[in-house]
Amino acid sequence: MANRRIRTMWSDLNGLTHGRYVPAGRIDHPTHHAVTTLAMSTAGEILPIAGYAADVGFADLTATPVLDSRRPGWEPDTDVVVCELSFGHAPLPICPRAALARAVDGWRALGYEPQLGFELEFYVMAPDGEGGWRPAAGEGHRVYGVGLGGDPTGLALEYFDRAEAMELGLEGVLTEFSPGQMELNLEYGPALESADRTVIAKEMVRELAATRGYQATFLGRPDAGGAGSGLHINLSLSTAHAAGGPGANALFDPADPDGLSMLARRCIAGLVDHHEAVSALSAPLVNSYKRLMPGLIAGYWANWGLDNRISTYRIPQERAEATRIESRVPCGTASPYLAAAAMLDAARLGVLAELDCGAPQVGDADAEPNTDRHTPHSLGEALTALEADTDLVDAVGTDVTAAYVTLRRHDLARWEAAGEPWDPTTISAWELDTYLPYY
Repeated sequence: MANRRIRTMWSDLNGLTHGRYVPAGRIDHPTHHAVTTLAMSTAGEILPIAGYAADVGFADLTATPVLDSRRPGWEPDTDVVVCELSFGHAPLPICPRAALARAVDGWRALGYEPQLGFELEFYVMAPDGEGGWRPAAGEGHRVYGVGLGGDPTGLALEYFDRAEAMELGLEGVLTEFSPGQMELNLEYGPALESADRTVIAKEMVRELAATRGYQATFLGRPDAGGAGSGLHINLSLSTAHAAGGPGANALFDPADPDGLSMLARRCIAGLVDHHEAVSALSAPLVNSYKRLMPGLIAGYWANWGLDNRISTYRIPQERAEATRIESRVPCGTASPYLAAAAMLDAARLGVLAELDCGAPQVGDADAEPNTDRHTPHSLGEALTALEADTDLVDAVGTDVTAAYVTLRRHDLARWEAAGEPWDPTTISAWELDTYLPYY
């Protein structure tokens, strides 16, 4: 039975959500909020992003519920629903969800329907007794553990039960590589619908932990002694949407020695070609680049591989309808909408340019990489790479990328003003104090 209260949700350029509680009977009524929200830092500073700040008098955007996204929430008597944003009676150009919608439309114009599946990695943190936080780890931690072998908090079962009750398309919950780290996997689905479920899931994960006195964080590297947390995105393309569901998987070719179609190879080529710029939209924080390093099994190298986790664009071993491209670049803090838009647009550019993906990485890419290209070593370098990649900027949207870069450079300036030295092997107090309350 539907609940009496609705929590509306929409995402900003910092990868955070906003919304309003409204009576269930008003779900078909749009709500209005200052568009300035999308020109604000996490600290509440309003940045001078032309067209969306004081120059337009802090005008309203309109948040219209996507009725098909309504589902039971995790708060008492409350459903949740995702909103699409408009401004001046047109889609809001700097809305992250709108960027993904444009990327989907780009593929539909070519006759394909993008399907996405997300893997959410995060740490559960416990109070350290000194006013800070530490990974909530048990003594018997095991990679891919369950029960006491992975989760001394009992949150894994709470996440399992709540995700099922919310109909989020749960595939499973497990412990990841490092003590205190978990992963929640969601089923494939149409791109926008899948990203919506992921945005909702991230909020649920953090808020359920908070009710138990823990802090769940998607921060790329909250603990220097542990592995990083990613938001892996799995992409497939179906032939033109058929009545009742998608058509055949267009990335599969049974006649190819690797089972990959030419479409798949050109998608891979586009991702590799735009790798540096894709990272900027997929790794949004100063801290994100302490995960994107050799030796951490993250999306560092500009390469691809057949069931090779040390390559960045991995082709898992399943074929036929399960054929897919996994991007290991996105940080856990990435906006699912922006990271997915960047992936879809980069892959489409590879198809349009008929690029060649070259040979796959074989073996250990960290020891013997088949390329000298890799993700930038810092947020500043990544933003410069994004601005230089005009093809990807045009594809994702010039307004949304310009606003995003402005916000990210402001974040970088805050870091620089703090006077913290850049040391990728340590996690500073500034990073934890600045990011943990939000990510």
